[in-house]
Amino acid sequence: MEDIYFEDIVLGSEQRVGPYEIKEEEMIEFGRNWDPLPIHIDKDFAASHGGLTAPGIFLLAIKMKLLHSLPVQKSVIASAGFDELRFHRPAKAGDMISLLIRWQEKRPSLSKPDRGIVVGRYFLLNGKDDVVLSHLDTVMMRLRPPLARNS
Repeated sequence: MEDIYFEDIVLGSEQRVGPYEIKEEEMIEFGRNWDPLPIHIDKDFAASHGGLTAPGIFLLAIKMKLLHSLPVQKSVIASAGFDELRFHRPAKAGDMISLLIRWQEKRPSLSKPDRGIVVGRYFLLNGKDDVVLSHLDTVMMRLRPPLARNS
């Protein structure tokens, strides 16, 4: 796939990648290390509450793993932060998770002429295309290198 730069971002367009299967062992191990709530790590406890669910921070890690498989990520310099982070429904072992990005805003940087600012709404979707997680992300992206712009 060809690298995607700031100039290539079309507002309203979408990019999708995945799926990633949530494996129970990986989800529990992550929970034990980073978010040891019983609903994430204790099968007996979780059985009476609808079953084990993936920790939110684990879902964000899956989002990052999927994101880094997209060519647009090669042009991202940094994230300025997330806004409107929401966990819409639980994700569980066996769920096939995909990432959908919808580009919403963009502008050239006022202080750095080699980059622009882009805002995307990010969605993690389960295998039924139900939204599991969503947030806005504002990123700084490289402009196409000067030699490539002139060719």
